[in-house]
Amino acid sequence: MKGILNLLAKAKLIELSEDERRRASSELSPEALAAEAETLAERPNPPEAGIAPTAAPPPRELPSLADACQDQDGQALAGQAEERHAFEDIFAAAGVPASPYPAEKLLRLLEGLRAMDAGTRKAAVLAMDAADDNWQMVDCLRDAELKITALEDHKRQLTVQMQNREQQSAEVVNQIKRTLEDATAAIRKQIAELEQLLEREVTRAAQEMTSVEAGLRAARESASRETRRMDAEIDRLREIPMTFKAPGAAH
Repeated sequence: MKGILNLLAKAKLIELSEDERRRASSELSPEALAAEAETLAERPNPPEAGIAPTAAPPPRELPSLADACQDQDGQALAGQAEERHAFEDIFAAAGVPASPYPAEKLLRLLEGLRAMDAGTRKAAVLAMDAADDNWQMVDCLRDAELKITALEDHKRQLTVQMQNREQQSAEVVNQIKRTLEDATAAIRKQIAELEQLLEREVTRAAQEMTSVEAGLRAARESASRETRRMDAEIDRLREIPMTFKAPGAAH
C-alpha cells in the first residue's frame, strides 16, 4: 500500500492526507508497525450505520411571494446567495451516517488519477482498497448511494415547493386580475355617472346663459323704450321755452 501511495503521490496524481503521508514515510519495521497499530487503536470508532448524526435544520423554503414582489423592485437580490444549500446540511438532514471512507474522498482520488485510462484507474483504486484495512470499497459505495438518495429527496422537495409556489402565484395573479376587473368596472361606472353629471351641468349652464341673455335683451329693449319715451317728453316740454322765452335770454 505504501509503495502504491508513494508512487502516485510522487507522480502528482493524488494528494495524500496527513495520516497517509505519515504512514507512507514510516519504515516497515516491527517498531513502526506497533506504533501504527497503537495509533489506529487510539482513533475513535466510526459511528454505526444505525446512528444518525445530529440533525441539521430542514432545507429553507423558497422565497415568499412578498419577497418575490421585492425582487421586482431590486430589493431582494442579496437573497440569491442563500439559494445554494450545503451538501453537508442536506446529508445531515437526511440522516446519512459518517463513512470510514466518504464518497467525496474517493472522487478526489479518481480526479487525481484522471491521467490514467479507466481500467488502470479502477485497478489502482481496488489495489489501494485491498492494501488498506481501514476502509473497504463497500463503505464508499454505500455512502455514495445514501448521498444520492438524499440529494434525490432534496430535489423532490424542491419540486414540491416549486409546484406549491406556482399554485400560490397563480392564485395571487387571479386575485389581482379579479381586483383589477372590479376596480375597472367601478371606475367606468363612476365615469358614466360623471359624464351624466357633466351633461346635466352643461344643459343647466346653457339654460342659465340663455335666460341671462334673454334678460339682457329684455333690459336693453326696456331701456331703449324708456329712452325714446324720455326723448319724446323732452321734445314736448321744449315747446314751452321755445315759445315763451325772450330772445337772447340765458338758458
